[in-house]
Amino acid sequence: MKTYIALVRHGVTDWNYDGRAQGQVDIPLNAEGERQAGAVAARLATERWDAVYSSDLARARATAEAICRLTGHALITDERLRERSMGPAEGMTAVEREALWPGVALSDIPGVESDAALGLRAEAVLTEIARRHPGQRIVVVSHGALLNRFLQQTVGTKPVNFRNTGISPVVWDGQGFRPAGQHDYRHLLVDGVEYDGVRTRLAHHVQREGLPGVALPPEKAALMVRNASAVDAAWVDDRLVGYVRAFTDRVRYGYIDLLYTAPGYERVGAVLQRRIAERYPEVRFELIAGGAGETGEATGA
Repeated sequence: MKTYIALVRHGVTDWNYDGRAQGQVDIPLNAEGERQAGAVAARLATERWDAVYSSDLARARATAEAICRLTGHALITDERLRERSMGPAEGMTAVEREALWPGVALSDIPGVESDAALGLRAEAVLTEIARRHPGQRIVVVSHGALLNRFLQQTVGTKPVNFRNTGISPVVWDGQGFRPAGQHDYRHLLVDGVEYDGVRTRLAHHVQREGLPGVALPPEKAALMVRNASAVDAAWVDDRLVGYVRAFTDRVRYGYIDLLYTAPGYERVGAVLQRRIAERYPEVRFELIAGGAGETGEATGA
């Protein structure tokens, strides 16, 4: 009998925004993460489920608890669903890691749980859950690195579960896992646009394709993203249609020096500015830019 599993990444945290390796540090959801948890819970509550599992870390557990409140299930936690152990790199940004371990991938830093070990842990716990629930429908809330390694190493798909509260469905047929549908993030869309303040997603995109509106090589443009106090971005599928870069003392003062919107998406500029302001409610932000880039160019310094 087949077991259907909806793999859900936890809601966003402040460390996600800052690009810090969370690992197994117990970081809570921020306000946006709580909104995301409510949205994915409402989405999943439209279907029938037989059980809800979660990592025991607070960010995953709070996301799963939001789901349980709407589905009526008692939450089952399992520490094996925790994020990759980041060892000495926990709490560090990519810039800080590069300074200590230049040219070394995160998974290759001594003391960090390897890709192989992470994949085996993910496969073992998810196989056990699937066998425990033959013919049933299960929700499992976990973490980005673990879910992506499982999808890549065990299911044989591209690692696509990078969105906070994104849903990746898989099926266990008694012998192995296979994909059971497209990655689902409909609950994150606002007027057809997905807003995401996680700097690593924007930086990785920029490192491949460059920063629209800024005439810099992709690597230097990615540093502009990583070195900001805060960023936010607007996406349509995987197309970047807007972004904002801000600097702030996080107490009183801040400024936005880059604001870009693609042609036809000028409306996202105001949303991006509002999202930055909501993150720092005590800070007064000044826009060092003339507008929202109606020609598809970044405005500001």
